[in-house]
Amino acid sequence: MTYPDLSVATILNEYFIPVQVNVAEAEKLVEEFDAIWTPNLNILDGQKRVIYHTEGWLPPSEYAAMLITGLGHYALRKKRYQEAVSFYQEVHTKFPTSGFAPAALYYLGVGKYLESHNVEDLKESWIKLQRFYPQSSWAIRSDL
Repeated sequence: MTYPDLSVATILNEYFIPVQVNVAEAEKLVEEFDAIWTPNLNILDGQKRVIYHTEGWLPPSEYAAMLITGLGHYALRKKRYQEAVSFYQEVHTKFPTSGFAPAALYYLGVGKYLESHNVEDLKESWIKLQRFYPQSSWAIRSDL
């Protein structure tokens, strides 16, 4: 249901090299990535370091938001701040009701700040986060 969805398939095909593993046949990988539940998604960099991780089934719109959030994390870790900001903005704009939207707004502020070193850029995103998602754990983290 999730992977054949057009939005999910488009993101996977454009940005990822998807690898599906049968956990019953890949005990070494299960142990290496400390997988305790499936589906288990790990976004890795070129050195096989985990950049983003999540477990459990998600419907297509949540899965798409999660993938784009993971892309933002990848770009942020690679210090490609404008690219990261673009991904986080996409989550906030296209998936405002997603469970990933508060984290995207949080890191949108982080990415803007790391690019500009202007605290106002951070505050702008975090104020939106406080307004739109006041009950989220991300709002607590961004409480200025």
